Amino acid sequence: MASAGKMLCLHLDPKVPVPSGVSKDAERWEAKDQNKLAGVSERHFGAVLVTTPKPFSGQYMAQLLRAMEPGSKIEFHTSGDAGTVEGIEKSLLFGGFVEVKTSGGAVSGSKPAYKVGAARKFKKKKTATQAKDAEAKAKEEKSSEKKSEKSSEKKSVWALGDDDLAEDDLVDEDDILDAEIDKVDVAAPTNVRDKNKDCEVGPGGKRRACKNCTCGFKDEVEKDPEAAPKSACGNCGLGDAFRCSTCPYLGKPAFTSKDNVVKLVL
Repeated sequence: MASAGKMLCLHLDPKVPVPSGVSKDAERWEAKDQNKLAGVSERHFGAVLVTTPKPFSGQYMAQLLRAMEPGSKIEFHTSGDAGTVEGIEKSLLFGGFVEVKTSGGAVSGSKPAYKVGAARKFKKKKTATQAKDAEAKAKEEKSSEKKSEKSSEKKSVWALGDDDLAEDDLVDEDDILDAEIDKVDVAAPTNVRDKNKDCEVGPGGKRRACKNCTCGFKDEVEKDPEAAPKSACGNCGLGDAFRCSTCPYLGKPAFTSKDNVVKLVL
């Protein structure tokens, strides 16, 4: 995996040893260093070696693609099962990498040598018949332009002069403003029930949770604002590489959570 740029070794799976292909001058990141990728400039790494227990999120794969040089390679090693390997393959494909393949337990891919989304227009060679048709069409367009110029020189019989419109036919702008002032603003009712919520709206427009609330409003009211956010996916503690795009822990180091006590993994 030799390349002109610097190599990155992202070691996130303690069950997998560091790959032997890592060079001495390579940058070595662990779980605590995952959030550094957001600050790396484009085309910084010439090769990337990764050990991971799970596939990366799409957001983190996009950051890896941005930080790699065109044509550079990335290689994943995992202690996971066949489902994990398949998930890594999909994350590479969906992340914009090409030449994705699995060999000897390692999943590899490459960043395209071209710019993603680039397009090029190819000119089609015209046949003799197409060239004649194009020439005839050009002549027709020239003749039609000449005719339109001649017709525009003639005075239109429907043209109106300055005195053809009387001021009585025009609307006075002051009358329009007076009509706007006479309008009355009607306030929206405050005791209307929200069709998306089951809870009733009481006097003064304040909504109260029903005794047998089923719309979730009771949970919102009784929620402790100081309580730590709960993980819905179970990947929050693993670090930025595995977190969702809306994760409240984005940018923070990896951690382990037990009994609502957060311990940083350093």
